[in-house]
Amino acid sequence: MQNISKINHLLIYLSLILFSFFVNFYYANLGIEPVDSFVLYNGGFKVSKNLIPFYDYWLVTGPLMDYLNAFFFKIFGVSWRSYVIHSSFTNALISTLILILFFQLKLGKFFSLFYALMFSILMYPSVGVPFVDHHATIFVLASFCFFILGINNKNNRYFFVIPFFLILGFLCKQTPTTYGVLAIFFLGLINLYKHNDVKSYLYNIILGSALSIIFLLSFFYIANIPISNFLTQYILFASSIGDYRLSNWQFDISGFIHQFKFVLLPLLYLFYLAFLKFKKKNKSQLIILLSIIFFTVLMLFHQSLTMNENYIFFVIPILTAFIHIFNENNLNKKNLILYFIIGLCIFSVTKYHLRYNENRKFHRLEKTDFSKAVDASAIHKQLKGLKWITNHYQNDPRTEIENINESLQILRKEKGRFSIITDYLFIPAVLNVNDMSPNQWYHPTVSFPLKDQKYYEDYKTFFIKKLEKNKIKKILIVGNGLEDLLFATFDKSCFKKSQLGKITFRLELKDSCKEFK
Repeated sequence: MQNISKINHLLIYLSLILFSFFVNFYYANLGIEPVDSFVLYNGGFKVSKNLIPFYDYWLVTGPLMDYLNAFFFKIFGVSWRSYVIHSSFTNALISTLILILFFQLKLGKFFSLFYALMFSILMYPSVGVPFVDHHATIFVLASFCFFILGINNKNNRYFFVIPFFLILGFLCKQTPTTYGVLAIFFLGLINLYKHNDVKSYLYNIILGSALSIIFLLSFFYIANIPISNFLTQYILFASSIGDYRLSNWQFDISGFIHQFKFVLLPLLYLFYLAFLKFKKKNKSQLIILLSIIFFTVLMLFHQSLTMNENYIFFVIPILTAFIHIFNENNLNKKNLILYFIIGLCIFSVTKYHLRYNENRKFHRLEKTDFSKAVDASAIHKQLKGLKWITNHYQNDPRTEIENINESLQILRKEKGRFSIITDYLFIPAVLNVNDMSPNQWYHPTVSFPLKDQKYYEDYKTFFIKKLEKNKIKKILIVGNGLEDLLFATFDKSCFKKSQLGKITFRLELKDSCKEFK
């Protein structure tokens, strides 16, 4: 019987791993948003060419993502397929951890797999490709999982690995990781109160934190990342963006409730269950419930401030699973609330699956006829498998591909040294060239400061030095509406602009320009 049980468990894990991998792999190939979909593709390619984040190119997103993509490129080759394998593998890993957590909390096999499958449908497939918010969220979620396992199993060793996950999350994106650090610190203080083995508890946390800091410093040293550049770009400038958004944040409570109603309903019931555990003085179960409540609240806060599309609906099956686990009546005829919440979970997961996976809302493709998509091998064999269709050319993706191919031919024929600025961030990879761009990507006020923002002078100096170092006298721009992008940073009179193709422009630096001297 034990062998049969082990085989059943193995089959459950295997089915979840395969499903969570391939569900993401499938939807990742269905349409794109050029900048969001390829920004980390470009980053991984840069690192694979021995370029250093923060030193060779200005960066405000997590450097770890560039190294992780470079790792997958090293193993599987530089291609769209390798890129999607990375995100699909990550989706499988976190889904498996969620399943382990449910098993450890004594949820039955069927419902553990049931909720884990729904989680895997909404976790990564909404964006499909490697993305900083998703990776950072996954590392934060993993830290909460290990915190809960430590509480549930009364094993302080689980707390040792939490700082590592938080460091990895921070190296993917500053938020929501910072919120996760604060939440777990507060939960840790609650757990410290009347702890049975304070010495072991603190020992594992302090040792894990110390080794995590050593790991972080070693990462900087091995990668040759200048800490001063890291502080300016990733901490100070990025913080100024967050401060600006927070100071201008106008909380619309009715809009918030409407947008996240399917998250808030189970969340409110979890508050009720936590209150019951508090009354019964069940400390361990109270902390476990508070952990998932804190995680959900920090994700709601992060989503409210970020500029990206909603992606946090994966918390719905997690919340439902925790209600299922800690609802004392469990599944009996009297517990209509639990049946209602399970039904609500199934409905909402289906709703958001259709909206974000089938209709690709994250990429702003919800009204797109995907039968018009074209295999991206028409651009380059590197992109084989991607069904190319974008928001700007929903009705005629072939025209966009023709414009890109024309630009590629122009770039191949261009003489001399030049830098490339483009929204089609796969271009350097398919040309197998260093784009010599001072930025990884170009989004004014987000990926680099403008003249009226803090750290503009730092950015301007960095930009000019990189052009001088690489002996760049001209910049080729590929994309719609990008030809005047640099005029927001430098004086327009510093450039001579000429159009080379439908979406291709050349900016030549004038020797008379004082800004570049």
